[in-house]
Amino acid sequence: MDILELLQNDEDAIVAEALTAVTWLEHYERDGEDVARDRLRALCRLVAGAIRTQDLEGLVAHAGGIARERHAAGYDRTEVADAFSAVEQAIWHRALLSMPAADRTWALGLVGTALTHAKDALSRAFTEVGAGAVPSFVDLSPLFRGSEQGRNRYDEDLVHPV
Repeated sequence: MDILELLQNDEDAIVAEALTAVTWLEHYERDGEDVARDRLRALCRLVAGAIRTQDLEGLVAHAGGIARERHAAGYDRTEVADAFSAVEQAIWHRALLSMPAADRTWALGLVGTALTHAKDALSRAFTEVGAGAVPSFVDLSPLFRGSEQGRNRYDEDLVHPV
């Protein structure tokens, strides 16, 4: 069995497993199981289509559209990203259960690549519409031994200003 067969044959199980992971999310719970199931099924099919055609355009466009739509409906970026991750985890679980070990690396690499691009598009679109932007942070790598910058400053130089 290859990944496309798994995505087709196990679609109901993948969607059901992902559904249990998203129904507790505020907006997905509010919208109901039927709506959430349809959304998850659509995402699964877009992932399969991207893998089948080796073309991410449809999946990436869908993710961007979903981000804009969900933002307008008051969803948080993390809530939508969690739904994408739930689909990915369910696919991984089904693959681990039913695919030969020799086929899993390639299969899960395809799934992971497709969904990584989709989640990136999702995050970019949320950022563009002004919600869910990842806040800037100060790179404190020099504080940590083992970082490339290493800890080469005196401890008193590393005191956080009050």
